[in-house]
Amino acid sequence: MIVDNMWLKSHLDDHDLVVIDGRGAVAYGSGHIKNALPLGLDDVISISENGANLAIEGEAAENLFGKLGIDESKKVVIYGEHFDPSAARIAWTLLYNGHNNTSLLDTAFSFIRRGGTLPIVRDLPNPVVTNFISRPNDCLRADERMVKEKLNDNGTVIIDSRTPLEHTQARIPGSLLHNWENGIGDDGKMIKSGEDLLNEFNAFGIAKDKEIICYCHSGTRASHKYFQFKHAGFKNVRCYDGSIIDWAQRRNPIR
Repeated sequence: MIVDNMWLKSHLDDHDLVVIDGRGAVAYGSGHIKNALPLGLDDVISISENGANLAIEGEAAENLFGKLGIDESKKVVIYGEHFDPSAARIAWTLLYNGHNNTSLLDTAFSFIRRGGTLPIVRDLPNPVVTNFISRPNDCLRADERMVKEKLNDNGTVIIDSRTPLEHTQARIPGSLLHNWENGIGDDGKMIKSGEDLLNEFNAFGIAKDKEIICYCHSGTRASHKYFQFKHAGFKNVRCYDGSIIDWAQRRNPIR
């Protein structure tokens, strides 16, 4: 799920690779990795009636990802900035829609540009439209019903990926705080090593045999936390994309 600069450099011109810049259109226009295509956070979110930021799926996902040239034959690598979890939300949305060959680049764009490790250009590639098929994988996602069922389940740990202040002000009862920023690496790394993450989770008493449900305010930071747990070797990890917005709007208890 995580690839490094050297891997991307050696595969950058592969015909079966799609590189996605998750920083937004303005940042993309000022320079991006060669062959990368722009995709914004808002593009992969569907706003529900109660204001929750849910993952797109079905026809919406098929139209969006197909226009980017993504299909079953393609590997997708998404990059962004290390203090912006948007790239992780985009990557998680692709995974949720059944595109398992999806990875995050391990280094932030600003550090790539500074170090000159990958070619930076301003031209816009023209992808060949493909037939992307949305196959939502419910094993990656949690909703309000599931979270309510798991509140008193000893086999499940509900992780609040927000800041300590947010956690103190309002949280899902019984959830454990683990700020998503704790999983960001040093020197521009988008994510810590799997070993470091595993050691940190162990220190918090979070065992690998537990089911993990990550949430935040609107699901984006929780998506990054999802990748942190997967990178640490956890098998059963879900993202509650509706997160605290959905939870509170449905009048569930807030502690």
